[in-house]
Amino acid sequence: MAQHLGPVWGTLDPFVEGGPIIGRKVANTGFLRALLEADPFAAYHFFLADRQSGEALQTYVQSVCPQALGKVRILPRTALPEHLARTPYHVFHLSDCLTSQGFLAAARNRLALEIFPITGVTHSLSYARYGQSFAQHVWSGNTSRDCIVATSSAGADVVREELAMLGEAFGAPVPQVAVVPLGVWCSEFDAPGPGAVPAVPESKTIFLVPGRISPYSKMDLLPLLRAFQRVRQGGAKLEDVCLVLAGSPDEGASLPHTLTNLAANIGLELVVVRCPDDATRTALLHRADVVVSLADNPQETFGLTILEAAAASKPVIASDYDGYRDLVRHGLTGFLVSTLDSGEVDDISLLAPLLYDSTYHLWLAQDVAVDVGELAGHLHAMLSKDVREGMGRAAREHALGFDWSRIIGRYLELWERLAAAPASRPDGDGHPLLMRHGRIFAGYPTRRLAEGDVLEATELGQAVYRGQDFPVVYAGIEDRIDLELMRKVLVWARRPLPWTALREKAEAADLLVSTVMWMLKGDLLRVSAGPEA
Repeated sequence: MAQHLGPVWGTLDPFVEGGPIIGRKVANTGFLRALLEADPFAAYHFFLADRQSGEALQTYVQSVCPQALGKVRILPRTALPEHLARTPYHVFHLSDCLTSQGFLAAARNRLALEIFPITGVTHSLSYARYGQSFAQHVWSGNTSRDCIVATSSAGADVVREELAMLGEAFGAPVPQVAVVPLGVWCSEFDAPGPGAVPAVPESKTIFLVPGRISPYSKMDLLPLLRAFQRVRQGGAKLEDVCLVLAGSPDEGASLPHTLTNLAANIGLELVVVRCPDDATRTALLHRADVVVSLADNPQETFGLTILEAAAASKPVIASDYDGYRDLVRHGLTGFLVSTLDSGEVDDISLLAPLLYDSTYHLWLAQDVAVDVGELAGHLHAMLSKDVREGMGRAAREHALGFDWSRIIGRYLELWERLAAAPASRPDGDGHPLLMRHGRIFAGYPTRRLAEGDVLEATELGQAVYRGQDFPVVYAGIEDRIDLELMRKVLVWARRPLPWTALREKAEAADLLVSTVMWMLKGDLLRVSAGPEA
């Protein structure tokens, strides 16, 4: 019988991860906090794969939104089938569209009370293996309520193109794609906070480059130094300018040292702040006068650091590349620098699955040129305090439109629209990429339980029924075994009973097959082959 709880939100993900701070983790926790603060649902069901994830999630909710704890249910992933069968979910939303969205749709189509929307968000899109991951989205079980959420217009174009190619190859429908950007909590950038600003001069104009110091996974910083060289050659003085690089360099790389030497050769002070913690990053952001980010790597999709800079009232110089162009209003909140590529990288695409990710990402990024002359002009313009401050004020106003309190409203609108779309239950027998274990491994056992087989309780089974012995249930199979059904089967099978007759007595109990096989394995039942075996 269904539980009518009102609209229920579900997910397979905790949205909370430990480890180093990266954009994906910041975005996921920001989304979760915004959802729970808005609190539009009667309950929030998290079907998680392990206990540690649940503990981390509970700690996070307690710290940022304790009033929501009573509505948050942390459930084992194995409990998903029973809840799909009895809970009227309004939507399931996943923190990444590439992990399990298509397979969740297959479970929904078969088990759920109704066809609820399923959405999943994009992060990086450029890894060679992602073509295989996107393939799960291309199948006959797609409905008008299934949607991939891209965080930028450029990212949406990537997803649509990838789905179109897969759809043509497989001849199957694809989900729709919507754009909902990531957000930022603007109030967190109102003040510098307690973090110290190490080795950054007080009197100079600071150009800050936040993010990984890596041409393999973020950006090539050589064009920036060449642009500063042009600024100096144009007659501007760089004595009052300091370039600050704040991020994690590639392990073992000598790049920061090389960049420092190049900067010294053109008379530009360069400070490297390695692996800053969150407080130091925020303090550096407030000390900066201009934020620069020249992404040329397809590994970048959105550009959260650009949004954080705007929230801190900082003007931005960014490459006109990927999601950056959604975040900067050229000439108003900062400048976008033109980029150019050849488009002739088929050889890289062919080899990418056979290479390390860092290698082909570097090759792809080196095929993207940032207009150094244009960049130099924008750097020179930012030497004016009036220009910087005017753009900084406009950037803050622009950032308010990306505050998580507003972005979550766009998700709610999307989910309402998807839920209202007409959708019938798709035909078919599951997802084509599922491993059909019953079929694939049919040759492993000696034979299979057949309709004419006869079952009978063993001596041990009878002892268990009388309470004189006890069955063993391993952790992890509790949801596959019905102990009350076991007792009924032991009663029915006191005398030899055909498998077909047992099925009729059980009246299609959901766990009959798994319970009977467990009883056979544990010597609670014995089986003898029917005449056709």
